[in-house]
Amino acid sequence: MRVLGRTLHRLWFLGSSIAASLRGVVTIMAFTDTGWKRQFRLSKRTIFLSCVVLMVLAFGSTLTLLNLVRGQYYLTRMQYLERENRAMTSLLEGQAEQLSKLKLEMVKLKEFEESLRQVSGLSTRSEPQQKESDLSGARRSSTPRR
Repeated sequence: MRVLGRTLHRLWFLGSSIAASLRGVVTIMAFTDTGWKRQFRLSKRTIFLSCVVLMVLAFGSTLTLLNLVRGQYYLTRMQYLERENRAMTSLLEGQAEQLSKLKLEMVKLKEFEESLRQVSGLSTRSEPQQKESDLSGARRSSTPRR
């Protein structure tokens, strides 16, 4: 409880000393080339509040500038990624076109192989298929007919 009381007393003392330092006015005197003297009086509170507002504006401007730079960075990065994406898409389209050409070539080669087998008198069926058909034919003939 004592510590809390001391802390509150110190805060009260600090606040009152700050308030006391902000009482009063500051006189600003300006002299012109022609010899005129101008005198301005500003209260210390006005000067303090002006400084606080100026610091807040400077801080806000800095944050805005940093956000602008970061946004520009992300925009530039996005444009680069979009260009890279378009390049990859065109590359993939070219590869897909090549693949379809290769498929057509494979179909043509299979047709050519079949026509060669027919011309040379070789069977168009592969060896395992022939053995299967031979075995199924042998089974049919081995079953007794009534």
